[in-house]
Amino acid sequence: MIGAVSSNFIYIVIGSVFISVVAFVMFLFFPRIKKNSAKPSLEIVSYYGSGFSPGQSQGSAIKRSLSSVFTRIFAVSRKVLPKNLVESVKARLELAGIQDVVRIDIFLAIKFFMPFVFLFILTFLVLFFTIPTVLRMVLVVLVPVSYIFPDYYLKGKISQRQDEIKRTLPNALDLLTISVEAGLGFDQALIKVASNIKGNLGTEFKRTIKEIEIGIPRKDALRNLSKRTDVAELNAFIMSIIQADIFGISIGKVLRVQSAEMRIKRKQIAEEKGMKAPVKLVFPTILFLFPALMVVVLGPAAIRMWDTLKLIMQ
Repeated sequence: MIGAVSSNFIYIVIGSVFISVVAFVMFLFFPRIKKNSAKPSLEIVSYYGSGFSPGQSQGSAIKRSLSSVFTRIFAVSRKVLPKNLVESVKARLELAGIQDVVRIDIFLAIKFFMPFVFLFILTFLVLFFTIPTVLRMVLVVLVPVSYIFPDYYLKGKISQRQDEIKRTLPNALDLLTISVEAGLGFDQALIKVASNIKGNLGTEFKRTIKEIEIGIPRKDALRNLSKRTDVAELNAFIMSIIQADIFGISIGKVLRVQSAEMRIKRKQIAEEKGMKAPVKLVFPTILFLFPALMVVVLGPAAIRMWDTLKLIMQ
C-alpha cells in the first residue's frame, strides 16, 4: 500500500514538474509572439534608413537574457535539423503570411512538442483514471498523428490567403491599368493601388513598394512578391511586367491584356464552381432528403399494409 502511494506521488511530482516547465516556456514565448505580431514585415522594411532597429527589445533584463538563451538553444537545434526541412517551413510560413507572427523556431518547437503533449495526456489518464478503450486508442493514434497538425493548419492558411489574393487581383489590375493609362508611372500607380486595395494583396503591394524605395530593383522586388504569394495568376502578371520592362513594351497595353485575362479567368472559375454544385448536392440529397421523402410517401402505405396483414392474420 505504501509502495503504491509513493509511486503515485512520484507520478504526480513528475507531472507537476512537466506542467511547470511547459507553463514557463509558454510564458517566455507568448510575449515574443505578441511582440513579433506588432511589427509586420512591411513595418520591418520601413525601418531601413531610420535610427532604430526592428529587433530592439523593450522588456526587462531578465526576460531579454532568458529569451537570448532560448534563441541560442533553438539556433543550435536548427543546425541539427535537416536544412531542407527548415527552408521548407520558412517558405510555407511566408506563403501563409504569418512569418512575422509565428517565428520558424516556435513553429518547429510546436511541431515537435505536440506528440509529447498527447503522450503525456495519455500517460496521465491511464495512470490516474479509468478511461474507455476507444478513447485510449484515439489518444494512441493522436500521439504520432499530432506531429502533422501544424502542417495542416499551415496548409489551410496558405490556401485561404491565396484564394483571397485571387479574388482581389482582377480589381487591383483594373485600377492599376486605369492609373497607368491616366498618365501615372508604374511605381506611382502601384502605390495608388496599394493604398486602395485592402487585404493580403494590398499588404504585399505595399511591401513591394518599400523594397523598391530602399533600392531593390523593380524586377527583383516583383520576383520577391511572386515568391511570397505563389499564385499562378499573379505570377503570370509579374512575368509579363518584367518582360515588358526588359524589352521596352508599353506597360499600359500589357496591363490591359492582363486585366482582361484575369476577368475571363474569374468568370471561368465561377462557371466551373456553378457546374460542380449539382454534383456536390447529390450526396446530401441522397443521405438526408431522400430518406425523409420515402418516409412521407411510403409511410402511410406501409401502415395500411400492416393493418391489412393484421386483419388477415386474425
